[in-house]
Amino acid sequence: MKKILFLAIALFATTAAFAQDGPRRQEMRREFDPEKFARMQTERLHEVLQLDSIQYQAIFLINYADALTMQDSMKVRRERAEKMRAEGKKPERMQPNKEEFEARMELEKQRREARNAQMQQILTEEQYKKYIEYNEKAAKRRFRPGNAPQNRRKKGERRE
Repeated sequence: MKKILFLAIALFATTAAFAQDGPRRQEMRREFDPEKFARMQTERLHEVLQLDSIQYQAIFLINYADALTMQDSMKVRRERAEKMRAEGKKPERMQPNKEEFEARMELEKQRREARNAQMQQILTEEQYKKYIEYNEKAAKRRFRPGNAPQNRRKKGERRE
């Protein structure tokens, strides 16, 4: 009986501890720090490419500019969601129409090409090859078939 009571108290304590972590994580998600993000991205590339200090600083500046752009687009999406909430609509799945999607993909392609051109100027040939391979592997991880939201399992759901 004492063991059951002890387990019940322990279970309650851990549940309460995890429940309080939720709002803090949501707050962290809302607070995007471009400098911290750029530093993290640059550190990852430094590990893969063994950058020297000049390359590190140059790539950090590129990553920082990208992070500022990302922050601006996040702000626009957040404002759009708030506007939808004010109108009484659910902003959960704000799917762009076909023209918006194609325009966003074209803009992203142009950014990627410009970034690759900058990286090619900064990196050696060997480092640039590693950089391209690293990006291809990252893209495969991001866009693997089971990673699409409609293919993800719900909590407690088993695979068939």
